[in-house]
Order: sequence, then C-alpha cells, then structure tokens
Amino acid sequence: MYALQDLLDRVRQHGLRITRQRGIILQALCELEGHASAEEVYDRVILHQCDVDLSTVYRTLETLHDLDIVSHTDLGHGCTEYEIVSEQPHHHLVCQQCGHMIELDDAYLAPVVESIHLDFEFDLTSRHFAIFGICRACRGKQHQTVSDGSRAA
Repeated sequence: MYALQDLLDRVRQHGLRITRQRGIILQALCELEGHASAEEVYDRVILHQCDVDLSTVYRTLETLHDLDIVSHTDLGHGCTEYEIVSEQPHHHLVCQQCGHMIELDDAYLAPVVESIHLDFEFDLTSRHFAIFGICRACRGKQHQTVSDGSRAA
C-alpha cells in the first residue's frame, strides 16, 4: 500500500538520516498497512531480526508523528495506534459495542474544523480523529431487544 522508498525520502526531506532502526520501523509500518500499536510495530521489527527495543520504536514513531509522516489516534483499543499519513486524510467512526470501524472522509469534518477556527481562533493540529458511538447493527439489536420485551443492553 505504501512505498517504503517514498517514506524514506520524506524522512530525508526533514533532514534526518535513515538509520537501520528507522528504516526497519518504516518498513514494518508499510507491511502492517493501516493502524498499528507501537507493540505491533515492535513485533514486526523483531521478525526482521533488528536489534531495536520497544522504547526506540516509541521514540521513532513520535519523531515520525512530529514530522507528519505518521498520525496517531486512540481507536478505543486501550492504546495509541499509528498510521502512515496519506494524501487523503480520513477519520473513523468507532462502534463502542462491537468495535466496527467506518472510515470517514475528511470532507465530513472539514466544515466543523473551519467553524472551530472561525469561532474560537483555534487551529486543530490533529489530522486523525476517532468518533465513538453505536453502529446501525448494534442499534438495531438494541431496538429488537427492547421491542421483544427484554432488557436492553
């Protein structure tokens, strides 16, 4: 999905050199294709038999976040998850009951971000939001349980 060489070039454009550890961590992110915790990245790095500890993975992910190469968000799994920043920003709707995630195009939130900027003179720095709620399927199950006379969960 993501080309490793493009990511390496993006890091170099920021004036950082590509250490073996950075290269392996970027490769792991490419292989994971999507959201991954630092621990998942670390587990993938270990497969490459690279001498990297978990704290190095965390520091590197935070550096990549500061460079706007990866974004991070809490998707409700109890940890921060990282994802390579793409040209098409997106967000997520996350069901709090079943965990189902719906990818949400940035265009849905762009008017809200603009309103916040205009009304509060506040610029949002996060590019990756998770919005929590209840999905259609779980809402339907709740409605069915209530109409059957049983207690809703």
